[in-house]
Amino acid sequence: MNYLIVQQWPSTKGNHAGMSHMCDMLVSLYPDQYKKIELEDLLFIPQRRFFLTSLLFSKFDQWRYARKFHKKQLKEIRDMLLNLKVNDSVFLLEYHLLQADQIYLATFLKKHYPKVRRIGLSHLTPSNLVASGFTKEKLIEWSNAIDLQLTLGSSLSHYFESIGISKDKIQTGLHYVDSDYYKPNFPIPKRTRPIAIAMGNLQRNYQLLANIVQETQCVDWLICCGDSYPKMHSLFKSSDNIQLKARLPEAKLKSLMEQADISVNVLDDTVGSNVITTSMAMGLAIIASDVGSIRDYCDESNCMFCKNTVDDFKSRITNLTANTNLMKQMQQSSLKKSQKFKIENIHRWFNQQK
Repeated sequence: MNYLIVQQWPSTKGNHAGMSHMCDMLVSLYPDQYKKIELEDLLFIPQRRFFLTSLLFSKFDQWRYARKFHKKQLKEIRDMLLNLKVNDSVFLLEYHLLQADQIYLATFLKKHYPKVRRIGLSHLTPSNLVASGFTKEKLIEWSNAIDLQLTLGSSLSHYFESIGISKDKIQTGLHYVDSDYYKPNFPIPKRTRPIAIAMGNLQRNYQLLANIVQETQCVDWLICCGDSYPKMHSLFKSSDNIQLKARLPEAKLKSLMEQADISVNVLDDTVGSNVITTSMAMGLAIIASDVGSIRDYCDESNCMFCKNTVDDFKSRITNLTANTNLMKQMQQSSLKKSQKFKIENIHRWFNQQK
């Protein structure tokens, strides 16, 4: 059995994206191979070592010590620990995210269940890890607690290898997309002007994006700011070709993607990105910063890669919007390439780790 330990985050709750939905899809398609344990509250508290040992060896009333947790979650973790068998695998899907602190569960399993596979999935960029306080020594400590380190991009895999984690312990895969939900709405309506959409919050360069938008009057812009809307509003000068959007329900965001022709991604870094995978699945041409693991997901057939300068982005956007045939070819390539993000490929990848 593969046990999937996943955190539920407010930003993706109920959506067709994020790790929690990925688990739902795996359990639905392969119910005899996966069990999902979803945590809405953070699993670990300052008394976490006490909490872990009490799961197996203490009475129920002692669990009240961990008041932050739902009884259902306590029961699911307890049931997993009581039912683990040799050669089962536990996937820690928020590994290296300090808020989830999954190293403590990994360490507990290593001590008490040494024949159960412990697999950590990391989806932060190297710069995210450093900013979170991870030193080389700390990353190696976390690596020692698991059997295998999965990443969603080669740039993160190379980083782990560069600090001394064995290459044999690292496996690189790709972010999934729910292609039953994220798909183009054919036929695509004719537009008088091309539309570019910019989405996402993590490691986006908003100031550079704002400068690019001001220099590209050849397109209409949909700027999805999420929770950064108040801050972003001051960056973008009012213009007839710019629409700023605050946090939107998923269905509304998908509707905006259906209106767009191009997904523009001004990035400081990236590993695996919901924005990139969903944009490709929706059949959008991609223009993106040439950073991180972006080339794991895109190539020149569907993406124009840019240096992080206004002139480079302006040149790519201007050239693409002036060439309708090229834009259509790139959109078709995005749709075709997005097939490699299907959930069935995640299943195959996870099951290679036996």
